Amino acid sequence: MSKRRMSRRRRKRLIRIFMIRCGMLTVVLLFLFGLIWGGTFLWNRLTTDGEEQTFAGASVIEQPETFPKGKPRIMIDAGHGGKDQGTSAGNVLEKDLNLQVAEKLAKELKKRGASVLLTRTDDTKIPLEERAAMANEKEADLFVSIHCNYCEDDSSVQGLECYYREGSDEAQKLAENVVTAVEESSMMSCRGTRTADFSVLRNTFMTAVLVEIGYLSNSSERQNLGSKDYQQELIDRLADGILMENGETS
Repeated sequence: MSKRRMSRRRRKRLIRIFMIRCGMLTVVLLFLFGLIWGGTFLWNRLTTDGEEQTFAGASVIEQPETFPKGKPRIMIDAGHGGKDQGTSAGNVLEKDLNLQVAEKLAKELKKRGASVLLTRTDDTKIPLEERAAMANEKEADLFVSIHCNYCEDDSSVQGLECYYREGSDEAQKLAENVVTAVEESSMMSCRGTRTADFSVLRNTFMTAVLVEIGYLSNSSERQNLGSKDYQQELIDRLADGILMENGETS
């Protein structure tokens, strides 16, 4: 009887030890699995953060690597992109609207004889310094950055604004030309020119302006900016202003 009791106790002890070790092994395996999964997830986030991601409905247009010779060289910059969506209101994201307008503006300028490149043609996150560097490297004559505005304090605020860096006479003249062209439209409102020390204006070597095409915080203007007719009017006026000094406004 004594030997049987010892045998039973030993078996129970061995079973407990086995269960404990199985539990410990399970914990270790779960920890390793979590570590591997987490590391893979973090690596994917780090390596894809700056990669190009095309959003649904993007109109990706082909463009040459360099400007053709003998034409006004214009770099169009669609503000924001990728994870940097800019401002937003309703179901409208600034980054998407910027790209839509930038691509249409590029096509219109090309149709009028200008040589045009874009800083981005899809939903890509590009650092501000790289946008300026692209224009400098390609030796653009003009740099035009497209953005949308937003006013948290007053949703009635609306209208296009054109920014240039203080002290640049050429940029001031370009901004004034854009505003003059927009003010001739009965469809659009305009808030004039303003000075700012934006990175893309500060770091570009050529004449540069940043155009806030309207306020997404204003429901009426937001709706207009999504309209094909309004967009075409906006594109025509921007092209008029940009090419005004070249005598190619129509």
